[in-house]
Amino acid sequence: MLCRNCGREVAEPASLTPSPLSPEYLERQNISLFGSEAKLSVEKLRNPAGVEFEVVTFKSAGCSPVGPWTAEASWYPGYLWRACGCPKCRAHLGWMFEPEDTATEDLDKPTEAGFYALILSKVIDEDFASSLTLSPRFGRNPGL
Repeated sequence: MLCRNCGREVAEPASLTPSPLSPEYLERQNISLFGSEAKLSVEKLRNPAGVEFEVVTFKSAGCSPVGPWTAEASWYPGYLWRACGCPKCRAHLGWMFEPEDTATEDLDKPTEAGFYALILSKVIDEDFASSLTLSPRFGRNPGL
């Protein structure tokens, strides 16, 4: 899985994992993603500002933590969250979730009990990305 903004690898499809299902979901679909045969939940969630996100969950990911752990407006009861971004371009990719009792200030990524919820529109499958064809750019000079 690549950051759609800069192309940096941020997760492996093998890390896709079922998450605790959010009681806050607006829509939920069970679909196969990124070449995985397993059907996983994609949930549409809304933050307090009214912005909606479709998220898919991973056991591990290569996104960098942003801000402290917080319980405020958590989509998953019993879990604290913090935003995470691409380590290369800093684009917001999603969130890390960790059980309340293990989310300490010095914890930089979720433990085995936690997970990542990445925004579906912010990542792209490496196989799909490599299938895209780029056309050469030509100057505006018609004599070239």
